[in-house]
Amino acid sequence: MSEYNRENRTGRTGGAPQRREGGRPVQGAPQKRYTPQSGAHAGRARQPVVKDGREIKREGPSRSNDPRRERARQGADSPRTGSPVERKRETALTPADEKSRGVLQKFRANLVTKREERDERWDNEKIERQRHGVDRPMLIIILILIALGTVMVFSASYPSALKEKNDSFYYISNQLLWVALGGGAMTLMTFVPYKLVKVFAPAAAVVSAVLLVMVLIIGTARGVAQRWLSLGFVSFQPSELAKAALILFLAYYIDKNHDEISKSLDKKKTFWKGVAIPGIIVGGFCGLVLLEKHLSGTIILGLIGFAIIFISGADIAKMLITYGVPCGAIGLIYLLTNEYALKRILTHNDENADVLAEAWQTTQGLYAIGSGGLFGMGLGKSNLKFNYVSEAHNDFIFTIWCEELGLVGAVLLIALYGFFVWRGITIAKKAPDIYSSLVAFGITFQVGIQAALNIMVVTDLIPNTGVSLPFFSYGGTSLIILMAEMGILLSISKHSYQKK
Repeated sequence: MSEYNRENRTGRTGGAPQRREGGRPVQGAPQKRYTPQSGAHAGRARQPVVKDGREIKREGPSRSNDPRRERARQGADSPRTGSPVERKRETALTPADEKSRGVLQKFRANLVTKREERDERWDNEKIERQRHGVDRPMLIIILILIALGTVMVFSASYPSALKEKNDSFYYISNQLLWVALGGGAMTLMTFVPYKLVKVFAPAAAVVSAVLLVMVLIIGTARGVAQRWLSLGFVSFQPSELAKAALILFLAYYIDKNHDEISKSLDKKKTFWKGVAIPGIIVGGFCGLVLLEKHLSGTIILGLIGFAIIFISGADIAKMLITYGVPCGAIGLIYLLTNEYALKRILTHNDENADVLAEAWQTTQGLYAIGSGGLFGMGLGKSNLKFNYVSEAHNDFIFTIWCEELGLVGAVLLIALYGFFVWRGITIAKKAPDIYSSLVAFGITFQVGIQAALNIMVVTDLIPNTGVSLPFFSYGGTSLIILMAEMGILLSISKHSYQKK
């Protein structure tokens, strides 16, 4: 403001405006002469307020401690994130938005606090593993499956035993012997520490591989497949031992290299250790079994191995790319070079095929299942086991079960296998280390996938590949090996989390 304007405003040169009271000027009011240094040329400085001859301090925030300026200064110091539109939305918040944001921030703070308290509580808790008894539900399920399987072997086998051996008790007497030996093996393995089994896992894999090679050289052929190895007093399929050996050795390898598989930052090393080498191990076992022309055994071994690799943490996409192409190519070559296997697939997919000539076993099995109805014909009263359903006491024993116990019995048996899988997975989850967890999962998966494939075969959902039903199908060494695996599973079940 210029001197001219100031003079016009005050009415006199250098004077201050007079105080008024009731519209009239008051005489003798204190005056302060304006100087150029206190006017507009002083950088718009605020003038002091004088009352009764003394200066009064102004109330209210100054420029230095204004909270709005403080917030603006803090915002300028913090990094700016988001798009301009988002920053504009953040700065232009309504009172309701401010309240919602405050509630959300408070909720997040409480959530973080609770998580920290929980982690601290878990760290302070002393969790120990104590050895206790075997898992009783699993033991009961195993005993029920063995008992029902033994009864069904007798019910389904006595017609063929009477015709072939002139002794209706021939198959059941042998089965009872195998059950007794298998029970001893299961009891023994239950008391053997699983860590001791881990020590002998590589040796089991080597022995199994040697037997698979021997069966190709001196094995006994039944039909087109050469899959039996005779030891003089007994003959067995080395592929049954290969299932257990693959589970034990693959779990041993993954446990030994788990840190490099799961924690390594080198992707090539992780792929090589976690996908490539386990695939080579599984492929070696599958290749030897496939050379025996044992397609179902090859499929089961492959599924067991790939399931263990996947559950260990391998990338599913890398597994599909690495394993899918070689498996597809080898499978195609096998079908093209083995006419009988290709014929089974073509017959299964051909609606006009002569099922009585080309699929007699499957067709008669379907007739047996249909004859059972809802509640079945009664235990031991099957008609189609009399020279209609071939191998009625072996691979197609489920059809006789359905004929004698009906749909209700079939559902109950499937549910029993389902309970077995559920309990086995529970044991695997509570296992004390990676090795025992993978072994428990592998054994459980073996029983579950084999039962599922057998039921799918006899119900004509997939081509007939000759898969036995665990605990039910007639067999000697296969039942002993399976029950020994049950002992390992029960041994692992002795260990679980215990809080003290």
